[in-house]
Amino acid sequence: MKRSLKLKITIWFTLSFFVISLIAMVALHAVSKDILTRDQSTNIKTAVKEFSKKLSVRNNELVVSPGAHFYERGVHRIIFDAQGNVLQGELPNVLTEMPINFIGDKVRENDTKDCFYIEHDISVSFENKTYWIKGVALLDDEMRIINSILQRGAFLMIALVIAASVGAYFIVWRVFQPVEKIRKTAQDIAESNDLSRRIQIGNKKDEIHALANTFDEMLDRIEQTLVREKQFSSDISHELRTPIAVIISECEYAKSCAQTIEDYTDTVVVVNRQAERMQKMVTELLTLSRMETNTIHTEFEETDISELLSFVCDEQEAIQKTNIQIERHITSGIVAKADRGLLARLFINLIANAYQYSKASGTIKVCLQKMNDNIIFAVKDNGIGIDEEELPLIWNRFYRGDKSRTVNESNSMGLGLSMVKWIADCHNGTISVTSKINQGSEFVFTFPQSK
Repeated sequence: MKRSLKLKITIWFTLSFFVISLIAMVALHAVSKDILTRDQSTNIKTAVKEFSKKLSVRNNELVVSPGAHFYERGVHRIIFDAQGNVLQGELPNVLTEMPINFIGDKVRENDTKDCFYIEHDISVSFENKTYWIKGVALLDDEMRIINSILQRGAFLMIALVIAASVGAYFIVWRVFQPVEKIRKTAQDIAESNDLSRRIQIGNKKDEIHALANTFDEMLDRIEQTLVREKQFSSDISHELRTPIAVIISECEYAKSCAQTIEDYTDTVVVVNRQAERMQKMVTELLTLSRMETNTIHTEFEETDISELLSFVCDEQEAIQKTNIQIERHITSGIVAKADRGLLARLFINLIANAYQYSKASGTIKVCLQKMNDNIIFAVKDNGIGIDEEELPLIWNRFYRGDKSRTVNESNSMGLGLSMVKWIADCHNGTISVTSKINQGSEFVFTFPQSK
């Protein structure tokens, strides 16, 4: 039979409280008894010593001075000869059968089935005869009072343990209410696969509420991740459908209709182009996947950003076979801690993107400057621009701003800006964009000089 955690905690608390209370009761009994015997030890020593001073011998007989009492201040005083015979005084009725022995100057405790008492002996000598004075103090009444108090304390302790147990269970029940809600929400999510459900128990400043709110944040991220993955699966399926359809169509044409070498050559060229497109897509997807899972090794080192950007601009001018001009405003000598390869990819993607969407005979402005401890890189084109509603979406994978999602002239697959965003985050930087339809767009990347 499984016990709930609430019950286990309550039982553990109850047992702990009971054991602690029991130890306290035993300790209290021992301390009370010790205090009682300590006080009575002083009393019995004084009583026996004072009594010994009132003894004398006359006519070879032991005489007790007038005014001396054999029972005073709770102490019985009895005179014995050297052989242990009672000469004067009487033992208490309950101790008439007590063993008689003498140990000088030592108070002894005795706890028999009949009573609890202490005794103390001193010896006196007169005319070469030795006598023993024994003091006996019965402590039964005092111990009875102590035991009665402790007995009532025990009943009170039991009542407190019961009350504490009930209170503990109530407190634990209240504490575990949010935990039960967390469990129930998790179970509902598991049964319904509805990741939109949340715990939502409030914002109190305790550990349980912090845990629940952390779970809600985790569920938000999981839901967003699943939504992105579903969109990604849909996008990749859509993107691969076109080249695959073209390849199948060309292969069927070659099998059914091609007759000359030129026909077969045209088919091979188309198939090769589509295969290269798919290869490029898979390569970029793998790179982006490694970026998002942090499996790409990054190496930050002192990098001449000005020199790197100039090299990228030269390379893009050589690659892009257009009449679009790059206007450079690059401050020389800017050095920063950066991953050279990733930063080059960011520059390439943004400049190639500007080429792709610029108008014929247009101009691309590339700027690099340092402001305080930050480095600012900007790319501005005078191309077709981006609709304001689409600006937050351009960082998504496969998003190209055209609703048809067909391949464009440059074979762009809408993955470049996703990489740019990740590289910017990797450098603790920010990337922003401003754009107007038919006027152009400007991308600005800002990052600290030292990571």
